Amino acid sequence: MNHELRVGRFTSSSISALMSNGKSKGTYGKPFYTYVQEKYFETKLGRRLDNESNARHLSWGKLVESIAFEELGTEYNLVSQETILHHTIDGWSGSPDLEKLDDGKTVCDIKCPMTLKSFCTFYECETIEDVREQHKDGEDYYWQLVSNAILIGAKYAELIVFVPYLEQLESIREAASNIDGDQNKYAWINWATDQDLPYLIPGIFYKNIKVIRFEVTESDKLLLTERVKAAIAELESMLKPKVEVEVESALMIAELDNEVNAVIITGDNDLKI
Repeated sequence: MNHELRVGRFTSSSISALMSNGKSKGTYGKPFYTYVQEKYFETKLGRRLDNESNARHLSWGKLVESIAFEELGTEYNLVSQETILHHTIDGWSGSPDLEKLDDGKTVCDIKCPMTLKSFCTFYECETIEDVREQHKDGEDYYWQLVSNAILIGAKYAELIVFVPYLEQLESIREAASNIDGDQNKYAWINWATDQDLPYLIPGIFYKNIKVIRFEVTESDKLLLTERVKAAIAELESMLKPKVEVEVESALMIAELDNEVNAVIITGDNDLKI
């Protein structure tokens, strides 16, 4: 994943904020403007605003994602190291986990929750509508998949949820020890006890992986695209130099004055004395 390509761009992982609505019809909610402001800060900083690289849930997810991938069929391709830009909208990017080159193309995202409650909530869902209604992050995951489907031109999406079996924890610790990169991010996994990590007992009820597949509607693709365009327009307005904004305001006022004067002159000419 190229973090530089994500700076100042609206990304799939957080894009659900743009779908928030205000109290009045046709307005945007506070999360919309908060996210735009974050991208405004990033653009002026020239770097990411947050620093989540050391967050445990992220390091766990990135590491265990590869274990989940091994459990899937050969039709899946791992693409999580790629950052994809929208082909026409420069301020939009995303990093899907997987893709399937099936009929219509499928984009996939793997979720490896740190809590068993989150996993069980996912597992009990049968449709993406269930996920959106029952999981606290359901809307975030849905719009992330819609965004990535747009970016790679996919017709379908799959939400894949994975928690390892108890016997798989040892291979996960081994992978953490041999990680090619900053091992400090993953060191905690090595000294964590089994009880500190999420795992399943095989043969009880829950299997370690579940896939929820759905067709991404064109209407939601269009709706999200319009929201992204609106967010980019808002961001560009915020980034305009103050002098330029003041000049534009002065020109608008002057133009308005001219229109008012024209109305007054026209009105005088119509008077009969």
